[in-house]
Order: sequence, then structure tokens, then C-alpha cells
Amino acid sequence: MQPAAKVFGQPTVKEKWVYFTASASTTYDQGIGLCYNRDYGTVGDVDWERDQRVEVPSTSNNRNFAGVLAEKVVFSANQTSRWVKIYEPGSVCKFKAGADTVVNTGYLTCLAGGGDNTSIFLAEGFLGRGSVIPLQTNTTVLESVQDGTGSMATDGFTLTVSDSSDWTVGQDTIVILASEDEGSSKIGAVGRYSIDTLTSGTEVIINGSSTINGATPGAALTCSYLVTDSDNDLVEGYLMDGAESGLITWVSPPNAGDTDAAPMMGGVTYINGNVTLTADFDFDLPDGTIYGERIGFILMGAELSTSYDVTIDLDTTGYKLAGTKDLTEVLTMDAAADVSFLEWCYNWRHLAMSGGTTEG
Repeated sequence: MQPAAKVFGQPTVKEKWVYFTASASTTYDQGIGLCYNRDYGTVGDVDWERDQRVEVPSTSNNRNFAGVLAEKVVFSANQTSRWVKIYEPGSVCKFKAGADTVVNTGYLTCLAGGGDNTSIFLAEGFLGRGSVIPLQTNTTVLESVQDGTGSMATDGFTLTVSDSSDWTVGQDTIVILASEDEGSSKIGAVGRYSIDTLTSGTEVIINGSSTINGATPGAALTCSYLVTDSDNDLVEGYLMDGAESGLITWVSPPNAGDTDAAPMMGGVTYINGNVTLTADFDFDLPDGTIYGERIGFILMGAELSTSYDVTIDLDTTGYKLAGTKDLTEVLTMDAAADVSFLEWCYNWRHLAMSGGTTEG
């Protein structure tokens, strides 16, 4: 028996209605990722709403990927929650892309920690829930600076770019992935913004509130950003199922460094370069909680200081690449493509490193 003609060309989708808690007066685009709120309610009680309540991906819910929005959702000024339809992992559907794609080649992972409506798929993390295989060749990105060499003026509105001659006001979108932390709350806010004005071929004004969190910085802030064609960033793809990928996140080390920075547990952390550190930026890596849990760190650009770098300090001694149990820290990450990947199996085991990364 032949299938009905109408079946041909219909993708396999796993639809689910979930309760989305988010921000009032905010639009959430079709194809962005969402995560479950798995610790909702009184944690000692049975609460089935933990399988229904979703929220914007963050660095704490990144191992609870739910799926992607099936359609655009607009929250009114007085609305902070509503039922929405998502497509779950295992679906073939449209996703919000932050990178150019080639059909059935490679994969992209959902961004966590970027705030409202920023959970697009833009770089490789780990395989599994929260990653997608593109099933369409598409050009989405108009410009991308992901190594921290972008520049946001002290007004928090003016971004210096390479060439905006083919960008469209009100249509194209700027995503600030990470921004310099000058200190004293002088830090740029990550987020997804529309373009208000193209003041010149190399300067644009973003729409909305200033991107500066706190006081006016003493100089322009370095940043990583990308610009996408919002009329051409929905791409067909297969949402991977299986273990949690842990998603990806983007960070910029504060200029003053940090001796106890908390990493996103699980997933891959991309780190801005082009920062003049005045002290080491140390991730304090606690013990894992799930056997097989993976975590990765990728430095996207060279740090400008020759005296300080990015390090990963283990709370418990782990295993080096050579197999000896004497790994206490990962050191000298200070150049583009310095990389460290680890896996938890009662202890952290160093899986891979590259560039100038060393073990201690």
C-alpha cells in the first residue's frame, strides 16, 4: 500500500506544548532554543510542571534542553508567561542560525547565557540535545567578529564594523556575544539588537537601551559580535537527540582577572581574546556530577598581556593526557585556538589540548 501523496515532503516533528516564563514586552523568534526549568517549585515535592515549564537558556539550565520555538511569540507589556509550542529533539524543523550553513555538513549548538531571544545556533559545542545538523545550504551572516576585536563606543550604542553597505535598518540583527569588563561595573551587555541607524559604512547605531551595564567606561569596550540577515536566518535542520550537549556560551575575562570564576558546567565555553589582563583569569572547576560529563574551553583570540593568561583550576586532582593522576590546573591559555577539553569520570580527565595550553 502506497502512502498518501500529502505525506511526501512533510518533515518528522515532535510537537509539545510547554509553559514559557520570560520577559514582558519582548518578542521571541521562531527557531530559538529553550530549556526546561527542572528545579521548579519545592524541590522535595513531586512536581510534574518540571516537564512543562521552560525558560531562556542560561549557564545554569544548559543541560536541560527542551527544543526550539515552533513560531514567533510576542509577550505583551503585562505578560511574563504563556503556553507555546516547541519542536523537541529528534525533529526536522527550522532553527535560528547564527552561522552560514552547508547542507548535511557539520553542526551548530545553541547559545546559552546571552539573555532574551539570543539562543541561536552559531558554533560547535558537543553532540546531543541542543545541537543541530543543518539540512540546508544558507548564507545568514553579514559580518562576524568572534575574537574580541570588535569595538563598542562608550555611549553603548555605536558599534564599529568593517562594512555595513549591504545591511538593512530594521531588518538585520546584531548579536553582542561578549564584551570587555573594564571594572567598576563598566561592562557591555550581551544581547540581540536591531539596527537603528547606519551612520557610515563602518559605524552603526543599535536600537534600544545602551549596552553598557553601569558607569560610562573610560574608553571604547572591546567585544565579539555577529550581524545576521533576519529575513534569511531560519534554516532547516535535524535537532539532535541523545545526551545533553550542554550548549555553548561566550565570556570575556574581566581586565582585572578573577581567581575564582565559575565556569558553565557541561558544554563549551568560548573565551574572548583582545583583553589586557592585569591578573590571571582562573576558572574554578568543581567536581562533576554526571559520569561522562564533558566541558570545553576555547580561546578565540590572543590576550594582550604577556604576564597573565586564562587558567582552569581543578578542585580535585585529575588525570593528565599521559594518564598520570596529577592534573591540578590547565595553564598558559593566552593565544587564539588555545583549547582544553575534559571529561568527568569520578575525576576530571584531560581529553585534549592544543596551541600553547599546558598542564600543571
